[in-house]
Amino acid sequence: MVNLLLVSHSNQLAQGTAALARQMASSDAIQIRVAAGIGEDNQEIGTNAVEILEVLNDLTEKGEVLVLMDLGSALLSTQMALDMLDENLRGRVHLSAAPFVEGAIAAAVQANMGASVGDVNREAERSLEAKRQQLSTDPAPEAQAEPEPTPTAAQALTLTVRIPNPSGLHARPAALFTKIILGHDVKVTAINLDGNKAPQKITGLISVMLLGAKKGDRLEIQAEGPQAAETLAVIQALVDDNFGE
Repeated sequence: MVNLLLVSHSNQLAQGTAALARQMASSDAIQIRVAAGIGEDNQEIGTNAVEILEVLNDLTEKGEVLVLMDLGSALLSTQMALDMLDENLRGRVHLSAAPFVEGAIAAAVQANMGASVGDVNREAERSLEAKRQQLSTDPAPEAQAEPEPTPTAAQALTLTVRIPNPSGLHARPAALFTKIILGHDVKVTAINLDGNKAPQKITGLISVMLLGAKKGDRLEIQAEGPQAAETLAVIQALVDDNFGE
């Protein structure tokens, strides 16, 4: 299991980000820890390599650790802590270039599904793609990669649903959608039929958000694998329940 460490100059920022990430990945399967701020009760702005080291010592005893950092000295303090960490444990620590808030949320959802540290980091590092796409009429360069082939009709089961949520597939319903897919033995490709978007192979939270699904948009979902029918049935139930909102 991959655990997360958030290193920030601001304890309030880190604690708030951790709380948001825990809402997106609400099980106890992963730990999301914070090393942030300095001074009394960590309320002053700054980073502390000794505190980071203490958290790393604890988390590396449990497995792999992905570290997300905000700015400048947060990286330097983390690298200093890594240099002080027992050499046998350093290989379990992975420093991510992901944006702090978006990356933490994407990483938490992916880690909660039991993904490898490499997959968790890749999901975190591409977490700005959905925001870039939403703010621009042109897809970001990263979003223009050649999509994987859509399963043929003979191979896949297909479900078309209409998104009922007033805010569309925003972070929380997208996380639920992702959890269903990654929790089954299935390969899923989804297309926003009303959004002029490329097909997305659903591999994590960001691929769901890249669908850009707004209220009323139709999603065509193709599922292939031993649990394809079960997966589509659970997705239909989630949509019928308005994603719990």
